Amino acid sequence: MRIGFEAKRLFLNNRGLGNYARNLLYGLEKYYPSNDYFLYTPQISNEYVSHSLLNSENINLRTPQGFSKRISGYWRSYMLGINSQKDHLNIFHGLSQELPKDIKRNGALSIVTIHDMIYLKHPEFYKPIDRWIYEKKVKFAVNNADKIIAISIQTKDDLLERYKLSEEQIIVIYQSCNEVFYKKRSDIELKQVIDKWSLPNQFILYVGALNENKNVMLILEALKSQKGDLDIPLVVVGHGSVYKKKMQEFVDRNDMASQLIFASETADPSPLELSSFYQLSSAFIFPSFYEGFGIPILEARFSRTPVLASNSSCLQEAGGKDSSYFDPTNALELASLLSISLANKDNVKKDMDKKFTLEGGTEQLMRLYTSL
Repeated sequence: MRIGFEAKRLFLNNRGLGNYARNLLYGLEKYYPSNDYFLYTPQISNEYVSHSLLNSENINLRTPQGFSKRISGYWRSYMLGINSQKDHLNIFHGLSQELPKDIKRNGALSIVTIHDMIYLKHPEFYKPIDRWIYEKKVKFAVNNADKIIAISIQTKDDLLERYKLSEEQIIVIYQSCNEVFYKKRSDIELKQVIDKWSLPNQFILYVGALNENKNVMLILEALKSQKGDLDIPLVVVGHGSVYKKKMQEFVDRNDMASQLIFASETADPSPLELSSFYQLSSAFIFPSFYEGFGIPILEARFSRTPVLASNSSCLQEAGGKDSSYFDPTNALELASLLSISLANKDNVKKDMDKKFTLEGGTEQLMRLYTSL
């Protein structure tokens, strides 16, 4: 098969959408190398994508040429249909909630992945113009795709609630994470990470963006409620300058500066290094108000790290029955669960359902491709 992907975020995004795209392509290239894959992107960057993937014989890169270079945003949104036609694709897959407006012109069957509807569920976290843009793109994509992938049952339910779609149009295929998280790190690898980031002997971990929806302040409030009894530091891997300042001001006011470490100020860890963060941590906490899925939860579970997550949206789908859940507005409940979790760190279950593995998810994806 010849399969095309709108791949901007694969190259230029180091967060959830970019990780989803990279893991998907790594899985396809590894487990189904007989297909030809075409990546359409306004710009190529090697910062987040491995050279081995880009140099594979079945990976074909496509960028705007000639005058289109000057209007790369327009090329991506309005010209990909006709531009991809010459590659004789069987399938075109929009990886991040959108399809080009001229998608019907390329002659291929189309799939779009919808990650979340947070802009509708929590509009207070978005500017009005951003909500309008997101809604316009998603509405067009789901009404013009031959098949829709939802990354969780929650997202599927949100789509059915919002749009006039049938259940048969939507298939749930869970995300996976980089396979590097499946393996135990050596003592040497762990020590290298400890030394590079000056990590304490014991810490709890948060990985992800820093914004109001992620609700990371709740962790600090939980630690404050146990001050003197639970003085474990919080290590944060992620960015968000405005929210970061808010967190810093909180710990300064409450004499907790020693309990907050922004690891990304030193450097953003590679996936291999990040797996050491998880394995070194005593617990991973994900207090988000709303998510489409939650890849960091899988990363923690594969790393055999205790997971505490909010009981909102779909996080119980990612965390399973062996994780602990709390009300994202209740710092005392989180503090209580954290104390219990730290006392039972060695009792983390080790089995993971195949549907969460890269191989299992890629197998489901390929069944969808071939069924079309």
